[in-house]
Amino acid sequence: MKKDKYIRFSEMWSQIDSTAARYFYPRLEHIGLTRGQPKMLRFLGKNDGCRQKDIADRFYLRAASVSGILDTLEKDGLIERRRNPRSRRETLVFLTELGKKKLSQVEKFYGELDDEVFDGFSEEEFGDLMDSLRQVLDAMKRKIEEPGKGTDSPGI
Repeated sequence: MKKDKYIRFSEMWSQIDSTAARYFYPRLEHIGLTRGQPKMLRFLGKNDGCRQKDIADRFYLRAASVSGILDTLEKDGLIERRRNPRSRRETLVFLTELGKKKLSQVEKFYGELDDEVFDGFSEEEFGDLMDSLRQVLDAMKRKIEEPGKGTDSPGI
């Protein structure tokens, strides 16, 4: 039997992502946000005052990448960085009032899409979908954590 489940999954995921982008990007642009900013705002909305390292760990990013993303968010007035009073080497990240306002707008967009996309799903069907996606995510995380298979791997 041909092993093509990952290919089929990634093609479907790519189509979902591209289609969602066509919905979100014009709305994000209208409120002055770029593609990667909503997920960062959502994370900070749930983890206000977190360390930059927490962001890097959550999104599997290098410290320099997080720093660049936060530079843009700070320049746009969406976040504020402060030294951790308990550890001067650490920086804590907080949403500003403007950041909270933008997050509220993003959440509104998500809610509208939620009504359209998942209205036909029962709670059980949606739960099954989420369980299946979590199973894929967990398997991929295990693979990344294997020595020589994850971020320390030189690739192909």
